[in-house]
Amino acid sequence: MKILLINSDLASNRGDRAIAEGNILLIRKHFPEAEITGLSENPERDSEWYGIDFLDMNFQSLNPVDFIRLAKAARKSDIVLWGGGEILKDYTNKAALWYWVAKISLLSRVNSNIYGAYQGIGPTKSSISKRLIVHVVGRTRKFIVRDDESHDKLISWGVSRNKVVSASDPAVIVRPEPLSDELINKICASHGVEKSFFDNFICIGPRDWFHYKQSGILPYKYKKKLLSVLRVNTVNETTEHKAYVKNLHELVATLAREHKVNILLMPMHMEESDKKLCQLLAKSNTSTQTYVADKDDLSPSELRSLISGAKAMVGFRLHSNIIGISSGVPSINVYYVDKGRVFFDQVRQSKFCLPIENSLEDTFSKDITLLLRKLLQNRDRIKSSITIETDRLRSKTINAFSDNVTRQ
Repeated sequence: MKILLINSDLASNRGDRAIAEGNILLIRKHFPEAEITGLSENPERDSEWYGIDFLDMNFQSLNPVDFIRLAKAARKSDIVLWGGGEILKDYTNKAALWYWVAKISLLSRVNSNIYGAYQGIGPTKSSISKRLIVHVVGRTRKFIVRDDESHDKLISWGVSRNKVVSASDPAVIVRPEPLSDELINKICASHGVEKSFFDNFICIGPRDWFHYKQSGILPYKYKKKLLSVLRVNTVNETTEHKAYVKNLHELVATLAREHKVNILLMPMHMEESDKKLCQLLAKSNTSTQTYVADKDDLSPSELRSLISGAKAMVGFRLHSNIIGISSGVPSINVYYVDKGRVFFDQVRQSKFCLPIENSLEDTFSKDITLLLRKLLQNRDRIKSSITIETDRLRSKTINAFSDNVTRQ
């Protein structure tokens, strides 16, 4: 049996890697004999990380030869899984939506056994965008979404109720290996961090924000590259961005000082400006140790193990929180779009969730410090609660696969 996984960005997005990790685990659980093929710009590395085969290509390749290779792989496959992540939306840009609609519509002509795999439907304003999403969802056999709000959006826009299944994010089903001495020694050797760091640390997974105008035509990273080639200044230092960075600096320093913890800064996207932001924030803390996990040498399972050793997580990107929560780490979510809020609703941790706009307020570091104090004071109880809720989401996610994804 052959299964083609049309995954998202394994090259640089640690969150997308966690999604792929979950999807592969689901496939192996239900089709243990399957030959799985994914998409990767680093096929040798990712084959070692995931234990599957890869087509050597960018997941958003515009190369016609790559599409022909992908179509051939789809034609030979029994099942095509497409997802997950937040692919279908228009709030960040519009070109990516058109890309996926065209790609999946064409692939469905060579293989009608395509399944949407745990996608989130992002904010979408344009009526044309909504019709495009309805069309491409209609090209799948079943479309599994990762939350009820995505399900309800699709139904309200005109997708058949029989087509859409609500579950959770596949990254929740993966259980971490404990943070071992072997992994700690590896990190200490390659990153120059002291072993004592891991006795007492919290993790912060920041995302750069307020630094570009949303809802343009091109994705920001491609627009930035194009403007760079044209030698146009790409810096957009808005008042909001200045306030945001200033308050993040204060947050790092305050958390380290008030709670006497080491700080692990975790960039979740290795090509966007998360890494640069983390490196900048590392200079804020002078009272304890700070480590930036900016070398891309940790496999998805190693990253999960590392995060599992934290006393708490303060996450901005969704999958820093999903990895934290599903690893039993009490977490605070600063959400820049509703998917963060929705996940914390799923695990019944809404009181530890706040919108990123709060980060522009002078009280932001104080507010997060108070929330973290509540987390740490009630850590055992909260850890027990999120473990129960994660197990519930695991079962829901696994059942959605077993009940809906079938051989052709």
